[in-house]
Amino acid sequence: MRIDLHCDGVESAPGLREYVASRMKLAVGRFREHIQWARVKVADVDGAEGTVDKRCVVQLRLRNLPDVVFAITQLDVRAAVDEAADRVSRVLAQRVRRNQRPARNAVAALPA
Repeated sequence: MRIDLHCDGVESAPGLREYVASRMKLAVGRFREHIQWARVKVADVDGAEGTVDKRCVVQLRLRNLPDVVFAITQLDVRAAVDEAADRVSRVLAQRVRRNQRPARNAVAALPA
């Protein structure tokens, strides 16, 4: 799985790239085979009351499932990445579980 990281306006703190990669790899864990690639974009955004917040946008291209795209905004870049990684693992578990459910009204074949 390839993870692309883009930093817009956020100073790429030492170790940020490695931190994002390790958190995302840990988050996808057992779902790795369902992911073609991941894109993570970290950017400064204007927050409430004149603060500068950090936004982490995650896009996952999945195999045979709809893409996952969402954004998390926090005061700290690592907090945004942590929350995004937590959401990635929840969303992947949910999507894979839904995809593996048998049809509700399917009738099992009975022995003759």
